[in-house]
Amino acid sequence: MASILHFIVAGGVVMVPLLLLSFIAIGVIIERLLAYRQLGGLSPGLLEETVQNCRAGQYEEAIRVCEGGSGPVAACLAVVLKHRHQPTEEIERLVEETGQDYFVPLERLLPVLDTTTTVSPLLGLLGTIVGMIGTFNAISVQRTRGNSDAVLSGVGEALYATATGILIAVICFIAYNYFAARLRTLTAGTERAVTKLINVLTELKHQEQNREQRGKPGAI
Repeated sequence: MASILHFIVAGGVVMVPLLLLSFIAIGVIIERLLAYRQLGGLSPGLLEETVQNCRAGQYEEAIRVCEGGSGPVAACLAVVLKHRHQPTEEIERLVEETGQDYFVPLERLLPVLDTTTTVSPLLGLLGTIVGMIGTFNAISVQRTRGNSDAVLSGVGEALYATATGILIAVICFIAYNYFAARLRTLTAGTERAVTKLINVLTELKHQEQNREQRGKPGAI
């Protein structure tokens, strides 16, 4: 504990905003981890079960299965099924609105991590400059005394602040890219699932129309 306090004190005044940024970043990372975990994944089995129910003509069962699921995939598939008799353009519009209800909140607080990734190294650099200024002042004052303690203190302040800023930036950079990648994967997976279901419903609709045509009097 004493070594940590020494590290913070030796880093100089710039350590205060750096520590504040680190606490904010940790809070954002934990909150986002819980949010993404609660949302769930792509649920590939859900799409297959939904398609099977549709091919069997059990649309209400397919809707029930989707409504019983969680996450954007289940919600968007349910929208497609409920509005399957509407034009494809209208279905896609409704799906987009439903998807935004899930995807927009997932982007919340991610700019905080992005900003921290940029700002923390700059603060560390500021600490370096402040520390080196102190070092040069110490050199001018202590040069005739042969005392290097003040010089070493200034160098230490510069190095501690720089190391802290880079460490915070690395952590935030990794976390931001992790969450951004998960969001892209979830968005792309939802779009693929919706497209596949729409294609299946279109195929089934054409098959039904062909059967009706063949069943009409005089049809070949």
